[in-house]
Amino acid sequence: MRQSGVFVFFLCVFLVILGIWYVFPSEGVKVGGSRTLRFMSFEQSLADAGNRRSVDVDSILLKKQMRESLMAESGDSVSLFHRILTSDPDRIYLPEGNYHYFDSLFFALDSASARGRVVRIMHYGDSQLEMDRISSVLRQKLQERFGGCGPGMVPVLPKIASSSVSVSHSGRMSRFSRMPDSLSHRDPRHRYGIMTQFASVYEGGRFTFREANTRYSQPLSRRVKKVSMLKSDKGTAPFRIKALNDSKDGPDGTVENVEGDISLCSWTFEDSVSTASFQFIGNGDVYGIMLDGESGVTVDNVALRGSSGNIFTNMDTLSMSRLFSLAGHRMIILEFGGNAMPGISSHKGISRYMTELEKQFDYFRKVAPQAILLFVGPADMSKSVGGRMVTWPLLPDLIDSLRTTCLDNGIAFWDTFRMMG
Repeated sequence: MRQSGVFVFFLCVFLVILGIWYVFPSEGVKVGGSRTLRFMSFEQSLADAGNRRSVDVDSILLKKQMRESLMAESGDSVSLFHRILTSDPDRIYLPEGNYHYFDSLFFALDSASARGRVVRIMHYGDSQLEMDRISSVLRQKLQERFGGCGPGMVPVLPKIASSSVSVSHSGRMSRFSRMPDSLSHRDPRHRYGIMTQFASVYEGGRFTFREANTRYSQPLSRRVKKVSMLKSDKGTAPFRIKALNDSKDGPDGTVENVEGDISLCSWTFEDSVSTASFQFIGNGDVYGIMLDGESGVTVDNVALRGSSGNIFTNMDTLSMSRLFSLAGHRMIILEFGGNAMPGISSHKGISRYMTELEKQFDYFRKVAPQAILLFVGPADMSKSVGGRMVTWPLLPDLIDSLRTTCLDNGIAFWDTFRMMG
């Protein structure tokens, strides 16, 4: 067909659609008695256009930042802090208005570099966290303020690639996951670990990490000074790990701590490295590999596609307690709710979801008593109603219930929906 013929064809299609758009009734057309065929009508598009208004988000944020900067410069930082915690729309809601809720975390952050320790923050969430795209920004900002480097904890066999670090493996290994897919297995012991998955190594293998060559990787995540692994033996023979650097023997590893049958082994490099390999010798399980600096802060990312955040209570409590104790997490962020919304059709459904979340809160208090909890609510979500994309009708009620449930259970809450405006 000639170019002119293609042009005429698409022009005719466009004119037909334009005609349908002009004459189609706004209430739709009944088909078969029980179904309604809908199409954006001319009247509806005019009404939508008349209701639209432009908002300069940049100017709003700039004015807000200028007001806060002026208040800070005037020495009224206490008033600024009080306003942020009590009335600012993007504030973190604190249980019982307790301004000291985060004191233990900030004390640990402020003293991390001086004490030569890494303060860990665990960030659990749904698919919004995949590829480290939210956690990486939070990690970079915290590391700029409190020190530290590296992309944090990663699995040996990730389900989805990360924008912060590239990993590879060789040898015979299997992934066991609480959220299984076609390449994962269920563990009858339910010992999935704090990353909700672990790698089972058979007769040795190798793990390699290298700097991620993506434009989304944050600068500080590209530097690694210390590597730590959470592992356990499998069978009677010991499961050993050897560090390699530039195909040569790397630094000797040290067993920093042991909890039951799980041990924490670490290797510290003289200078920060962008790539290194580790040889697995024997049979064992690896629950997570921490790629950090020698001190400072890091954020560990665990993205659980399709999860509503109600899966943790089905994992072994004892092994989780041991792993959290060894890793030393001081804060756990739970960012869920979006996947629950499509399955909720009534306020009774919201109530059932709140009951499930309360069980998760109790579980984390049991397995990680040293960590404070922050729940991040879902963002705005839309669905088609009468041919128009609108917010899910029950979403505001769900978010109100999430905030109330978190605060009643002594957990801080951040409202993403309200922050969006």
